[in-house]
Amino acid sequence: MAPAETAYLDLEFGYVYGTARAVIMPIEIGVVVHRQEDDTVRYRGEVFRYDIDVEIWKKVADDCGRTVGVSTSVANTGAGDYGRPYDHFYRVSEEAVEGARTTARAAFRDLGTFMETLLSGGDVPALVVFAADMEKMAFRQADVPLDGCSIVDLQKEIRRRMHLQHVLSLDRAARLVDFRADGGAIASTHFHYPVPAPYRDCLQPHRGMGDAARIFLLSREFSERREAFSERVRHLVAACETLRDPEPGE
Repeated sequence: MAPAETAYLDLEFGYVYGTARAVIMPIEIGVVVHRQEDDTVRYRGEVFRYDIDVEIWKKVADDCGRTVGVSTSVANTGAGDYGRPYDHFYRVSEEAVEGARTTARAAFRDLGTFMETLLSGGDVPALVVFAADMEKMAFRQADVPLDGCSIVDLQKEIRRRMHLQHVLSLDRAARLVDFRADGGAIASTHFHYPVPAPYRDCLQPHRGMGDAARIFLLSREFSERREAFSERVRHLVAACETLRDPEPGE
């Protein structure tokens, strides 16, 4: 049997534009698969390309990792078109909503096929994600069989182990470990891995592969360099405490 591997995974989603958030679909997935035995990685990713406009919603966090707002743009993965302006009042017809549901079901089937291929060898006993609710929903929609494969929510694990009042955003946590993606490699404070050419152009934050890479190196720093990571978190918490709004009467 092949040595066990851990898959660090990120799914990106979009609400179909104009459906008032009634239809959601996966638009991209990125996976970094790490084999602990020889400290090697491999990369898997896919864009689910459909000619349909989707809303990309991204949380905006402050320097303490707290969500302070949301930014929204419009993309079309089939056309490779990203970053278009979003109109809150735009709506499509009921017929178009039904068509969107058909497209979303096809995208979830694509996700199911991708995950079946990833897990078919039986050598990936754990999937590590960051904020697992959306991934769990998507796996249910895609009928992904997870027998013998656990899902680890790294965001909740960090909060639990570090006894934090608030969860850290991935943006903030990645900054804490000095995540970098350039020169054909991904790196953090203590780790460095090469990236094959086909994946070097999709390592931006909030892209499937970019966030999978951030989750991977964040997990390594948290698990294997806990003392250094904890010290940075303590500094962050102390800084946020000094910046908090004063209580009435203070």
